[in-house]
Amino acid sequence: MNQLKNFCFKAFHFLAIKKEERVVAYTILLLILFLNGLLVWHYHDTLTLFSDDYHKMFRNGFNVSGFDAWTYTVISKWSATQYNIFRHPLLAVYMYIPYLINQLLMQWTGVNCAIYIVACMQVFFGFYSFVFFYRIVREGLGLSRADSSILSLLFFSFAYILLTVMVPDHFNCSMFILLFVLYVAIVREKKRRQMGILQTWFFFFITAGVSLNNGLKVFMSALFANGKKFFQPKYFLLGIILPSAMIWGIARLEHNIFAVPEIEESQRQAKIRDKQIRDSLFHAYAMQNPQKDTIEIKRLVRKKVNELAYAKYMRDHHDKRRGQPIAKGEFIGWTDITTDREASIQENLFGESIQLHTDHLLDDILEGNRPMIVRYQYTYNYIVEGIIVVLFLLGFLCGLYIFLIHHLSSLSRRFPLVSSSAIGQFFLLMMTWFAMDMFIHVILGFGLNEVYIMSGHWLFIIPLTIAYLFLCTKGWTKHVLQILTGAVTIFLYIYNLSLIIGYFS
Repeated sequence: MNQLKNFCFKAFHFLAIKKEERVVAYTILLLILFLNGLLVWHYHDTLTLFSDDYHKMFRNGFNVSGFDAWTYTVISKWSATQYNIFRHPLLAVYMYIPYLINQLLMQWTGVNCAIYIVACMQVFFGFYSFVFFYRIVREGLGLSRADSSILSLLFFSFAYILLTVMVPDHFNCSMFILLFVLYVAIVREKKRRQMGILQTWFFFFITAGVSLNNGLKVFMSALFANGKKFFQPKYFLLGIILPSAMIWGIARLEHNIFAVPEIEESQRQAKIRDKQIRDSLFHAYAMQNPQKDTIEIKRLVRKKVNELAYAKYMRDHHDKRRGQPIAKGEFIGWTDITTDREASIQENLFGESIQLHTDHLLDDILEGNRPMIVRYQYTYNYIVEGIIVVLFLLGFLCGLYIFLIHHLSSLSRRFPLVSSSAIGQFFLLMMTWFAMDMFIHVILGFGLNEVYIMSGHWLFIIPLTIAYLFLCTKGWTKHVLQILTGAVTIFLYIYNLSLIIGYFS
């Protein structure tokens, strides 16, 4: 009982909004409530219906960039296979309680309340993502209240952060968990506390359960927190190898129980459709060519079927909106070796993620008409993008400087310490996370054609890195930096919100 009380007290302590956070945090809360209300209002008439095929209803009815609405489907009629099991091993499990709540509400109200339940979840995850980001900058990096507010507001002015906190995809949940892990990491690093086995398990399962690749970031955090202890047999076997094997085993078990029967049924239906097509073609050719024998007609049918199959292959593999993968496969098939990296970095990675393009606004690259690369119409968009990239690069250099003066004894004797060594260590952890995401998206090209929809996994690194530039400036340079960052933030709110509101209204 005492342990339960202690756990509840710690949870309340983490979630309680501190006095100095209230003004800026509640301002963002109002914004998140508005955005979710806008989305619910927009889709209320079409997505609150009952259906025999929720997958089809939400797939056809929801259209916001490349975001998926499978959470609506799972909460309407639970299924483990709506999400890709190997990429999101436990996400459907986490959605089972919201599904049960929706079942009760559907009986009481006669309305499918999935969009309302998801909106409540999005408000919670989005609000506390902002809170934990603010705390990382304020408590972890030690910036002033003004600087912490500016950087936190900058983060939430980015286009695909505004969208992430309102759409029914998993990225908002992932962003909340990742920022929570980062906050715990820097707090423990400053207190010189290591990450225990049970804590590693907890963070890994909630993170990897939502998105498997993000589980690696928990192990990176454990490596930085524990140092050499990370490789001790007991910790490495029980804290790293065992949970990794368990979550992969769970994914395989889910696949065999839920996915395999559906795949087999799909293959059986495909064979039936194939036979129907062949029989129909055979009958048509026989009517048109009564002089030909059965063998000749079957040859014509095979030729036509092969032509149809080849045409489908060409449609699937020669779409200019899709890059060519390294090879076929469950994971490797999402890679991309042909897309122009420079253009994608400029227009998608540091472009669309932060500022929406007015052309093909929030169109889906795979299901809609959006090309892979869209250019901005106005020069000022590129100027704003350039300012953010320059601030990011300067922040990187400042973070590298802070890290080096704490880890190279010769430098630490010659230069004054600007902060604790934990801040330098935290910078290296952030850059390791960012490097992993860039390797996945830019080098391997995983999801490169719509990298912006995954902004919740990595975009917070940009303002956190700029925070290191704030740490290294003072006097008039600090004032210039504050004014410049504030001006960019105001512009992004006006620009992105006007386009989002216009799209939904």
